[in-house]
Amino acid sequence: MNAFKTLLAGLVLAASTVGANAATYYADKVISVNPGSCTGTAYGCSLNDRQNVNNAIDASESTFYALGFGGDITVGFPIPLLSQQNVAAFEITFNRQVGHDEAAKVFSVLNGVETLLGTITNFEGENTVVASGPFEYIKLLDVSLSVFPNTSSYDGFDLGAIKVSPVPLPAAGVLLLAGLGGLAAVRRRKTAA
Repeated sequence: MNAFKTLLAGLVLAASTVGANAATYYADKVISVNPGSCTGTAYGCSLNDRQNVNNAIDASESTFYALGFGGDITVGFPIPLLSQQNVAAFEITFNRQVGHDEAAKVFSVLNGVETLLGTITNFEGENTVVASGPFEYIKLLDVSLSVFPNTSSYDGFDLGAIKVSPVPLPAAGVLLLAGLGGLAAVRRRKTAA
């Protein structure tokens, strides 16, 4: 009976660890911003409140901040992020008309050191990168013109929200932990007998 209790306790512990790390966090503060250029009309460059930097951290995918060509923004989160994380940036113009292509490089920032995580675009499914270690902030740098020189965009990457979520532990990993716990319990039971 003790072996069963040990195995059950191990399963509960493994499940609670996976559940505790499953939270998703949205960026909630702007650390720094360097607006880029807008090549549209004055009306077009200010349309939809796109120059309001707070739109990047309101966790709403219906409002956005336009980085501008070559512009960047660095954002923070409600808690320190210590484990491997998926970083997703929501770009308002996903799969917009042909030719309206936008891109941004994503960096993690820890103690002032920036680490390139990858480049994201405004194509569906191409907006997530993985941070393999801890970070304090996430920085996005518009690279629309260098990635898409013929884009019809006039103000670069349109950032609606940034969220981070843990990379899920594969189910096989939980099963492996449970199996090892069970083997240890059986071995312990045999040596006690």
